[in-house]
Amino acid sequence: MTERLLVLLAGEVIGHLERRTESDDPTFSYTARYVSVGDVALSAKLPLRGEVHPTGKVKPFLFGLLPENAQARAASAARYGVHMDDAFGLLAGIGWDCAGAVQFCREEDLAELRNRTGDHRPISETQIADRIRELIGGEPSWTMPGEHWSLGGQQEKFALARINGEWHTAHGSSATTHIFKPGIKELHHQALIEHVTMRAAASVGVDIAHSTFTRFDDQWAIVVERFDRVVQGEYVQRLHQEDFAQACGRMPEYKYEDRGGPQLTDMMRVAKRETTDLDDARRALADFLIVNLVAGAPDGHSKNISLLRAPDGNRVAPLYDLATGLAYDAENVDRSVALSIGGQRNPSRIRRHQWEKAARTLGLEADLLIERTSMMAEAFPDAFEDSLSELQEVPGIDELRERALPRLKEHSRKVLERL
Repeated sequence: MTERLLVLLAGEVIGHLERRTESDDPTFSYTARYVSVGDVALSAKLPLRGEVHPTGKVKPFLFGLLPENAQARAASAARYGVHMDDAFGLLAGIGWDCAGAVQFCREEDLAELRNRTGDHRPISETQIADRIRELIGGEPSWTMPGEHWSLGGQQEKFALARINGEWHTAHGSSATTHIFKPGIKELHHQALIEHVTMRAAASVGVDIAHSTFTRFDDQWAIVVERFDRVVQGEYVQRLHQEDFAQACGRMPEYKYEDRGGPQLTDMMRVAKRETTDLDDARRALADFLIVNLVAGAPDGHSKNISLLRAPDGNRVAPLYDLATGLAYDAENVDRSVALSIGGQRNPSRIRRHQWEKAARTLGLEADLLIERTSMMAEAFPDAFEDSLSELQEVPGIDELRERALPRLKEHSRKVLERL
């Protein structure tokens, strides 16, 4: 018997997923009406056409919406009685609020989905602290009963909505607005490092998601404002997006270049085909390369950069998940960049020649790219120190300053020398 999931974008049914058996991966088709009047494609790999998109094109987009964290996915699978690798079954349960503006539901659940768009319920700081403790303590599920949101990635997290200055859980098909991350347990003060790195990057001119480092009772977390949401009073508008792994048709396990993931040439191919202002996209991809090198951030893979899709045009989204690895000893954190620059991932081998090759790929003047790299390298250590100074009362600040700053300054000096 054929199973079908409706696919919605910004609250409108635009198509459906379909499969014959539970063991099948689904195909996707747009509705004839949306093909006629729609203006936002679900994905670069799922262009707005009146044809059945095969499972090979659909699967990377669907799995890119789900947690990569096996424990979190297994917990959701157990809750809904499906296999943890069954994207169709998982999205039927947790696909009411995904990254971007896409939602999934069974046909019989459509009325409920549409009727529960404003089901936000207040949550106290103590309750938020309890959820942080559960994640730190190894609680595998990211969602609570009644929540139907899904987020990609490996790192433990949960999502809430900020409405009229208060935190709320999002039930039914209500949209979340912020992502909470207590940090990677194996890496000391990781959430704090991520926040300080992101604020420093913003200070040197990088378009980056806004974050705070916030205490809830005795628990701390980085709280990241979602760039795919716009809050208007009590109404939360969804903006569609997809990450570059999805746009390049790669499964999440192939997000890293050295494991078969997209290269800069692949990302530029997407940018040329999909973005409205190509010069703006070139600069955004350049900043992604530069800031990951300058910050000593090893995790700048293709799922940490996205496209925002809108009726008035597509653009590269603000950057996110940026964290220096220089606060840790070299044997514990890779010092290479995830996305190669001119064919090199080892910072010691990234010199002027590599930047010139990257400039050709980006379609930018080499001198301008090198000048931008020099500016960021010179400014980043001071920006990092300024970001630390804004958090004087936060536990771990002094240790982070002592461990990271000397290494950042030395790293920046070497980046500049190699230009």
